[in-house]
Amino acid sequence: MASDESKNDNTLEDLDPLIAAALNAFDARLENLEKPKKDSLIERMQKNMSFFALAVGIVLSVISLLDVFWNKPTEQRLRDMEEFNSAVNAVSSLRQGMVKIQFESNNPSMIAAMNSMIAPQVLANIQYATALLPRLGDEVGIPQLVVLISEAMNIYDWKSANILVNRAVNIKTAAPSMMSEAYRFKGRLNFFTGKIDEGRTAYGDALKVLQEERAYGINGTRAFIVSDWIIAELSMGDCSLAGQRAQDFVDLVQSSQVTGMARGALVTTLRAQIAQVAASSERCPEPAELASLAVFQVPQ
Repeated sequence: MASDESKNDNTLEDLDPLIAAALNAFDARLENLEKPKKDSLIERMQKNMSFFALAVGIVLSVISLLDVFWNKPTEQRLRDMEEFNSAVNAVSSLRQGMVKIQFESNNPSMIAAMNSMIAPQVLANIQYATALLPRLGDEVGIPQLVVLISEAMNIYDWKSANILVNRAVNIKTAAPSMMSEAYRFKGRLNFFTGKIDEGRTAYGDALKVLQEERAYGINGTRAFIVSDWIIAELSMGDCSLAGQRAQDFVDLVQSSQVTGMARGALVTTLRAQIAQVAASSERCPEPAELASLAVFQVPQ
């Protein structure tokens, strides 16, 4: 019995080193697993290349976005602006050519034929320029718009004229003289389309934007606006209001800062326009405020 117990003790003593060795090996494996694994050269290159590819992809995406959202729209807007200016120049050139023909020719039939040929070309350019407006920025100025507005009204394209006038009066950064022109054309357009009260308001606004101006000769500009207003009132048959505006005109052209030449041009033009209106409607005579003043005798 004693010999059996001794044999078991020897067996345990023999196993202790084996267990210890096994535990040491297990600890070594755990330690090896817990240590960060060192990448090989190829693996490091692959990781670096992947990062580089990602960085290049991001850069290319940014460039593509800039091209889509900045460069291409800018290029398109510049092309649209060039097309818009070309249409304005075409309208202006056609009108200048027509005026030249009217002065050089005494043949009414030829003038009428030329007008019938030119009108569709003018209309096409006006409508093309108007269609471009929503795509254009602040580069469009009142002078360009006034050219189109004037011709649109000449050929009774009220829809285009209205769009162009609204665009012009909404340009708040323009010089007062240009803003005044925008409102003057708005007044004329409203009168021609039967919006009389709105037309009077617009003419009043045309004068209002100039009220702070103190430049020499500015009363000549104001008188020109008032003369346009007089013709609008006479055309609509309001003789009383035309007389009131005529008195305003007289007061302005009598200003010492309006030169004799400018005064003569303003008076001559106004009286010629009044004569045309009177001949076509016979609703209002020439306002007495104009006919009775010596200032309206044009210097010889």
